[in-house]
Amino acid sequence: MKYPVLTAEERRQRLEPPRKKIHAVIDSDTYNEVDDQFAISYAMLSPEKIEMEAVYAAPFSSDFFARLMQTDGVAIPMTGDLQEGLELSYQEILKLMKLLGREDFNDRVFRGSERYMTVKDEPVDSDAARDLVKRVHECEDVLYVIAIGEITNVASAILMDPEIIKKMVVVWLSGQPLYWPHAIEFNLGQDVLASQVILDSGVPLVLVPCMSVASYLSVTGPELEYHIKGKSKVGTYLCETVTSQMSQEMAQNWLDLFHQTYCAGLDDYGEEGAPTTDSMLSPSRIIWDISTVGYVVNPNWCPSALVPTPRLTQDLKWEQDETRHEMRLVRFIYRDALLGDMFSKLQKAPK
Repeated sequence: MKYPVLTAEERRQRLEPPRKKIHAVIDSDTYNEVDDQFAISYAMLSPEKIEMEAVYAAPFSSDFFARLMQTDGVAIPMTGDLQEGLELSYQEILKLMKLLGREDFNDRVFRGSERYMTVKDEPVDSDAARDLVKRVHECEDVLYVIAIGEITNVASAILMDPEIIKKMVVVWLSGQPLYWPHAIEFNLGQDVLASQVILDSGVPLVLVPCMSVASYLSVTGPELEYHIKGKSKVGTYLCETVTSQMSQEMAQNWLDLFHQTYCAGLDDYGEEGAPTTDSMLSPSRIIWDISTVGYVVNPNWCPSALVPTPRLTQDLKWEQDETRHEMRLVRFIYRDALLGDMFSKLQKAPK
């Protein structure tokens, strides 16, 4: 596939942190966990910074974790059926629009792909991918694509019409820091071919790594109950969705999952490295996806810098090459500022 080539100066202009109101779409595996719902709500409640154009449902499946862990399933609440994941995400977006009092937005919610890519240069057709192509061309400015799921919809749109990379910026929660021993992560690892398209196409990319960056955005039940429960319909829904999953058992399940996947290879402890404990756990949840919205709302909360875009290998490792085109890499997140802004907006949502 031949992609349009941006000059180094054009790329740097596109990747300047946004300082004015932007046009954006969100691509989200919304029912996958609990964080997408926060991110979509946060974006919809930030009209001073974001002109929301559309929301796309992305598929998801627990099969990625099951394969990594060499089991038949995972002990966290997640469907193993890709098409079911897509439909659950689509319906969850519509539920959020109702809670936000934005049912007028329903005609701008689109289903995405029902499968992952099987050939790198062949797009997966979907309503979401086709709508993205259309909206990029019609946008009076650069269109930001806030991607908080696996990236098949966005990569497919680029393959359908590579010219769109001239008028878009992708802000993607994905992978691990470039110094990590691997890039293993749910959004990036589900569809490796689509992830490689994003990294290799030259589309202006802002990458938000998960561990040690977005992972700062951890919240506890009492914090959510204090700040957003009872303050608005959507705030109560989001709080109860998270707190209903907080238990000693679930906290241990997440520790086990991270140890075997995202944090694999971080220590040299051998079999003694599993994070078990005989005492009580203090459950929390990471609201990863709001990192991308926080970046466009106020990039000062998300310090970042231009770096060469790495290649992604088939075994989910970063391969760095100083001659590659640049991307913007988020290196840290000021948790208290970002969460405070989101909480204050959720408090002002429809009662």
